Amino acid sequence: MKVLYLNFLRQTNTGVGKKTIAQIKGLRANEVEVVEVLASQLLEGCQQLRSRRLMTTYKLRKSVISLCFEKIRTEHPEVVYCRFPGSDFSFYYFVSRSPIPVITEHNTVEILERRQHRDLRYFSELFLGKAVRKKIDGFVGVTREITEHQQQRAGGTKISLVNGNGIDVNSVPLRTPPVFDGKNLDLLCVAQVAKWHGLDRLIRGIADYKGSVNVILHIVGDGSEVPNLKKLVWDLRIDDSVFFYGFKTDKELSEFFDKCHIAIGSLGIHRKGLTETSELKVREYCARGIPFVCSVPDSDFAEEFPYTLRVLSSEETIDIAALISFAEKICSDNTHSQRMREYAADNLCWSTKMTKVIEFCDRVLKIHSDEK
Repeated sequence: MKVLYLNFLRQTNTGVGKKTIAQIKGLRANEVEVVEVLASQLLEGCQQLRSRRLMTTYKLRKSVISLCFEKIRTEHPEVVYCRFPGSDFSFYYFVSRSPIPVITEHNTVEILERRQHRDLRYFSELFLGKAVRKKIDGFVGVTREITEHQQQRAGGTKISLVNGNGIDVNSVPLRTPPVFDGKNLDLLCVAQVAKWHGLDRLIRGIADYKGSVNVILHIVGDGSEVPNLKKLVWDLRIDDSVFFYGFKTDKELSEFFDKCHIAIGSLGIHRKGLTETSELKVREYCARGIPFVCSVPDSDFAEEFPYTLRVLSSEETIDIAALISFAEKICSDNTHSQRMREYAADNLCWSTKMTKVIEFCDRVLKIHSDEK
């Protein structure tokens, strides 16, 4: 099989960008020939930094779509696999004119996520979302809930696949866990911080906690919610307990994993109107071997998975005493990091996850062929 892999993202050094690289690697590991069309590569090809900065979303999408049609004409891929970029006229034009089937991957219920912003992307999704989906040949969603939404917006006539996110386990090192001495608890959140990460719930919990353990939250990453969280920390007068480090990679990032006991997944998924998740960052947490906290079910981690603490999916303040008890239990087993790493290797690798996508592409191609 020959797949044209399409992604409109501007960067590859984010968690989502790393997913792009890992998925392509996973396809090739399964002997699939991949033709890459990545917006990030087009930006890297610009001769001047100023040119990259001035390239608007519209111009970038237009350039990416033009390159797609050129690759389809010259390299003859059989199917397009695309991380859904949102509904707009340029993407509608592409899916309407593509001579080969287009499969889109969805990581959220787009209209719910954009509703809180009420921006141009929200209104594009509101008015063009159904029309765009009717032109798509198949949907891959990272949760059942997300997949069913795409089906419903398309009128229930398309085939779909539920396939949770994965990770390239070998792309991240196994951490060396610190000892939990019962006096200091270090918490870590690595994210492009948004409102649905729910870190305000945790920060309020730290402010409310009156116990003897010194609890420190380390927030690594940028994002739209960071200024609001900094203000909250200042207002609650706990700036000696919550620290912001900005974006970190490689060795610097690994140092945070080695010093922290527990990692924090998203605690506000309900703010998107969702009840399930498939977070990239918790897969990295698992591959690195750090226990984590989350608030909604994830199909890749059963309820009895011992290295996850599930908290309520609500606006309720996080109970810090429960996090301390969780840390005491997990950290008493000095093999927990290795066991988590083994679980990730057996269940979360992209090379395994992408076999389902390849089988799904075969189904879409057969339907497309039968309809001709």
